[in-house]
Amino acid sequence: MLPYSVTLTVPFPTEKQAVIAKRSLEPDPILKANELAVEYVADNSSLICKFTGVNDRALRVAISSVIDNLKTVVECMDEFEAYSIRPDTYAFKVANTGPHPLQKSESARFNAIDFIYKHATNYPFSERSPEQVFNTFPMINAAKLNRRTARPSKVKMLTGDFIEDSLYNQNYGYFSKEVEIFHPEKPFDYNNITDIDDFLENWKSAYSKYDQNETPKPSQPLPKPAGNSKFASRAVQVYQQDAQVASQQSRRSLQLWHTPTELFSPHYGEALARYLLVNYKLNGSYPYADLVIYEMGGGNGTLMCNVLNYIKENQPDVYARTHYKIIEISSQLATKQMESALRAKLAREKIDNSKVEVINKSIFAWDKVVQEPCFFIALEVFDNFPHDLVRYDNTTGEPHEGYVLVDEHGDFFEFFTPELSYYTDTFLRLRESSPESVLKKSRTWKGKLETAKSLIPFKSHDKIHPLLQSSHKLGLKNSLFPFKDNLTPGEFIPTRLLQFFQILRHRFPNHSLICSDFNALPKTIPGYYNAPVVQTVLKDKMVDVTTYMVNQGYFDIMFATDFNVASSLYKQVTGKMPRVESHRDFLEQWADVEATTTKTGENPMLDFYRNVSFMVS
Repeated sequence: MLPYSVTLTVPFPTEKQAVIAKRSLEPDPILKANELAVEYVADNSSLICKFTGVNDRALRVAISSVIDNLKTVVECMDEFEAYSIRPDTYAFKVANTGPHPLQKSESARFNAIDFIYKHATNYPFSERSPEQVFNTFPMINAAKLNRRTARPSKVKMLTGDFIEDSLYNQNYGYFSKEVEIFHPEKPFDYNNITDIDDFLENWKSAYSKYDQNETPKPSQPLPKPAGNSKFASRAVQVYQQDAQVASQQSRRSLQLWHTPTELFSPHYGEALARYLLVNYKLNGSYPYADLVIYEMGGGNGTLMCNVLNYIKENQPDVYARTHYKIIEISSQLATKQMESALRAKLAREKIDNSKVEVINKSIFAWDKVVQEPCFFIALEVFDNFPHDLVRYDNTTGEPHEGYVLVDEHGDFFEFFTPELSYYTDTFLRLRESSPESVLKKSRTWKGKLETAKSLIPFKSHDKIHPLLQSSHKLGLKNSLFPFKDNLTPGEFIPTRLLQFFQILRHRFPNHSLICSDFNALPKTIPGYYNAPVVQTVLKDKMVDVTTYMVNQGYFDIMFATDFNVASSLYKQVTGKMPRVESHRDFLEQWADVEATTTKTGENPMLDFYRNVSFMVS
């Protein structure tokens, strides 16, 4: 029995921190059983330290040592709580059996290595399982969020709804802000341009009107640090620097888009007009039905003017019965079209205003059936269609659909459940019953070659479908680094494209489709199959980031279109036979190629946009 004793009570903000401190301090290797003894008790949010020793000096040494150790523990806790993981670090599986591999637990047996490993990975939910966390937050969708003026927190939504909210929310979405589509003052005179380099110089000089600075916007109140840690202070410092940069920006730093319609006006639009006229007469509509054209996402109205002007000059009888309707979801663009296209452009081209109608309504909310034969134009719109996210169980291959959970701090997390939404389930079923079936490919020599390629170390496998990657390699990786809960890399699937095709079938049953978009994009985010490019403009420079879970409204999220999958999907849904052509092949057939040829024989309209395809029906 040691004669001297002292009790020290140390308060902590939470009971969890008191328990962590208790486990971190015991056992203490410097204590000698015959001279000192320390007992630690976690009582609610306090740590009670009971010291006994042979004399006062021994107690003072022990207390001093424990206080030093406590300081270190508290500093580690502060940094641990302030540290923020990447939103795509984890993939949490809902309805899983047993706790998450990195989930902390109140086990009676304390394992130091297990304790350090679990805390070093910063599992964000402490002792709660992913399913418990997932069930805590209510479900929401993009339609409900569209009525909100502030970005959401404490909710969960499908990945596709998160992307749609980021892009199209009418209050803070990317397309709700000021929109500028690059438009040269006058068409380029290609026959008097020397070569491609000279064309680029002319293009560069056309930027002059976008170079003046914008009026600085009113400053927003800056956030205060969430804690006293150096990480929280550094986060506010970075935010202040970003705000200072954002306050000084040129018009070029805004959402300035480039389209072949504008770059190669009027020749690009005239190529589509030729296609429309020929097929209008070939499909039997002429002269029994009017030429009705729907364009989705009409931009500045340049394509509309080029098409109508060409028809007016070359087929006045058809022009008399032509109707052009633009479906524009962006209110900013719709306003500009009403002001510029319907007034200045139409008046300048001497086009009758009554022939044009701008419909400010999402195609996905279309509720009218258009029975008359029509052409439906969709140029460069598929790339901003939201996609949903799927990961597959590495053992069974069962698909799990992705959700984005936004916690009370506004942080994002990926969750996956085996319960599939209608469009995700439909897309996977349609693809497996088409020539693009992944499971059928896995049994072919091409599929086995893809699996072999996935075994090559130190190389990105994002171009290999997750179900074709080696399950043994993925299983080994998961056992060493269990961040993805035994799920494969993610695959973004074009569920909104499927929905669009279904709308064409049911709302425009007699349509003919003309669409074009990117078939490949560089600098996609890593770790996913069919991944998007996520980017913004900062100080006149394009900046790419490596996750789609970014602050809503500040980033463009663009997907390439797999036209093999898209054409099969379109055929299955609408029953129509599509034809896919390269950008060059389509224009060589329908455009006035000589009008866009430079002095040296180069042709920017044919040579640019090589990663674009056309699909027509």
